[in-house]
Amino acid sequence: MDLAGKRVLVTGVITKDSIAFATAEQLQRCGAEIVLTGFGRARRLTERAAAKLPRTPEVLELDVNEPEHYAPLVGKLREWWGGVDGVLHAVAYAPEDALGGNFLNTPPESAVTAFQTSAVSLKQLGAALLPLMEPGGSIVGLDFDATVAWPIYDWMGVAKAALESTSR
Repeated sequence: MDLAGKRVLVTGVITKDSIAFATAEQLQRCGAEIVLTGFGRARRLTERAAAKLPRTPEVLELDVNEPEHYAPLVGKLREWWGGVDGVLHAVAYAPEDALGGNFLNTPPESAVTAFQTSAVSLKQLGAALLPLMEPGGSIVGLDFDATVAWPIYDWMGVAKAALESTSR
């Protein structure tokens, strides 16, 4: 596939073993220019993973749960590229007490965090980047196969299943 000249923002790269990393690597091998996102202390992990890609991309600050992070991200992408051709949403998170077979005892705020981070952030990222999206561009959200049981996923399963049902 020829993606020469395409500009893609990739979220969710933390290690070289992630699906997001493999996707970023494949995008580069097909000719796309990419930018990764990360935040806080985990951003260092993203930067280390980025260095293992064929061409080391920039890593921009983005915590999908912080509304004030979107405007600087959009500003940087507008400055560098003018627009974007694609976005990969590969962000998921649930607090420990929302995982591991404790579904009925999960505090509501932990369930909300899982849903906000893993599903609602796709909408927020898309809305923020829509003004930069070129005709024919795509926003892709990664999820898991919700047709099978994932016993220890608990609230992550609910959050990702919600993402899957809204993206069809």
